[in-house]
Amino acid sequence: MVNSFLEAVIIEDEEPFCVRYTNTVAARRGSEPEEYFKSPGALRDWLVSQSLLPSGVSFDEPSYRRGIELRDSLYRIFSAIAAGNRAEPDDVDILNGELTEALAKIELTDQLEWTLSEGNPLEKAFMAVALSAANLITSPLVGRIRECANDTCGWIFVDRSKNRSRRWCSMSDCGNLEKARRFQARKRESQS
Repeated sequence: MVNSFLEAVIIEDEEPFCVRYTNTVAARRGSEPEEYFKSPGALRDWLVSQSLLPSGVSFDEPSYRRGIELRDSLYRIFSAIAAGNRAEPDDVDILNGELTEALAKIELTDQLEWTLSEGNPLEKAFMAVALSAANLITSPLVGRIRECANDTCGWIFVDRSKNRSRRWCSMSDCGNLEKARRFQARKRESQS
């Protein structure tokens, strides 16, 4: 049995935490990506909303840049995996740097439960992201990492469909847009 912190990071259900963290840029491959973390406070608030950071923790500019660098490296790693390519060594080095810190702080308690002995809540949050990513990349789910087929989207997801054929981050968003595009194309073709 693991404690609630590591359980939330390592034993995950729908979308792993690292994927949710990575998907904090909308229309990433479009001409005008929308950054969700426009300020250190926005990143802090998101981590608080995910229960990985207590409210009231100060968040400085270097921590903000570190969080963005980790997120963008994870995106490039996941995108490479989804495309069947190797991740860039620089991106893997960034993840490994975070993992080195995290793995040095994982311990068993007297009750033989996992704990993360890091006292700094901000460090703990970044460790959570790194551990989540390492867990996904080294799990059988690695072969199910996908990137949305919408040309501008760029969101990452784990394809949990039975036949491994999911193409969209969400049928209600990008999937419906693509269906509408195809419908309009067929309509124009039939009118020609």
